[in-house]
Amino acid sequence: MVAREKGAILIVSMIFLTVLSILGFALADMLVAQNRLSEVKIAQEYAFQIAESGLNFARWRLAHDEANYASATQTLFDPTGGPIGTYQLEFTPPGAGSTVVEIRSTGWYQNKINYTRTLEARYGRKAFTFYSFLFDSPVWFGGDAVDGRAHSNEGLRMDSTGNSEVTSRRATYTCTAIHACNPSATRPGVWGVGGNQNLWDFPTSNVDFAYVTSNLNDLQYKAVTEGVGLFLPSAGAPNGYDLNFLADGNVEIYQVTALNYNLTRGRWEGPVWKTYSNPLDISGETQIALYTLEPNDLIFAETNLWVRGEVNGRVTVVAANLPDVAATNRDIMLGSNNSEIRYSNYDGSCVLGLIAQRNILITYFVLNNMRLDAVLMAQKGLIGRDYYSSGARRIRNSITTYGSMISKDFSDPEFRWVNGAGATVSGFNTNVTTYDHHLVYYPPPYFPVMGDYDFISWEEKEKGQL
Repeated sequence: MVAREKGAILIVSMIFLTVLSILGFALADMLVAQNRLSEVKIAQEYAFQIAESGLNFARWRLAHDEANYASATQTLFDPTGGPIGTYQLEFTPPGAGSTVVEIRSTGWYQNKINYTRTLEARYGRKAFTFYSFLFDSPVWFGGDAVDGRAHSNEGLRMDSTGNSEVTSRRATYTCTAIHACNPSATRPGVWGVGGNQNLWDFPTSNVDFAYVTSNLNDLQYKAVTEGVGLFLPSAGAPNGYDLNFLADGNVEIYQVTALNYNLTRGRWEGPVWKTYSNPLDISGETQIALYTLEPNDLIFAETNLWVRGEVNGRVTVVAANLPDVAATNRDIMLGSNNSEIRYSNYDGSCVLGLIAQRNILITYFVLNNMRLDAVLMAQKGLIGRDYYSSGARRIRNSITTYGSMISKDFSDPEFRWVNGAGATVSGFNTNVTTYDHHLVYYPPPYFPVMGDYDFISWEEKEKGQL
């Protein structure tokens, strides 16, 4: 009986020890697995941070050497000098007509797991077309709605309702009779009776128009020295050229031989009212060429220009005479002889950038309902339609613009002159402005950009062990 009991105890003990051993091995395996999982998580986090460090370095390098898109590899070390891990960078330069750089950063943590993570980020430099309206002088928006960002380096009177940021560099400025402040008065940087005042912000940063000046020199070099696009010299074209864009992607080039409608007109140039009598509308011209647009093209003219037609492609047109002498600064005229500018498509594949060394002017003999699809930039002057005191076409019904307006001097974004009662006495009764949202990081070809690269987006592409 005693022997049987001892045998039973032995069997129970062996079973207990077996179970205990199994549990011990299982616990050991679990601890090993937990330890490895912990190592993997640490490796994952370190690899992510290393890849992120690569993106930060890439942005820093672009800020100091914007044209350097060479791949790079760099190892990171801990305070004792031991290697932590390595990142490898690959750059995809901006495509034609874009300012966006794509960066691929692969980081790996150099422990026994050798884990990697790959991040892709997009950075872009803002063009001047980041703004729907950008002025280096005071500006006044009247009763019509404003679509897109509006900024003035001076003051901005906003009696319209905007749907985006409205900003000024100034905390205060002097509003004058030009903007219905008579006598002159000190006003906030942004003020008025417009709606959505929660979008108003001042003072903010200055937008440096010096970028435009340097850009004109660059564009002349590309056209004259590098042979990019089409160069139109001043020789043989004292009045200038007329560019008629065609829906098939061609451009008819005309030499302007005669001008008409020499009605007296006037405008504010700074605080000074000036009058002119030279005609702006074409009455005679001769076709001299048919030019086929290349992708992301450039047309540079040393003369005044008239521009019209249907734009099918991406192109920047410049009117400038360099070196810069005030007496020979060039203008761009729009609307002559009932013409307008339209895009073939509105998906970003069509864009026209117009850069005038001085002014962009809408002429006298224009349609009653006019449309302008373009980015308008007046480097030293203004954008607008002069005041006509007489003539059957001094008042027109409406103007619709699609794109962006940028000017150095006083401009009238509504192309309208009003009397003390607010009635139109010259220009267009109504206007509709629509901002081309493709322009933020995809401006017209060779358009001036400003500032450093901004972060746009990022995503993780790959992760795993080597």
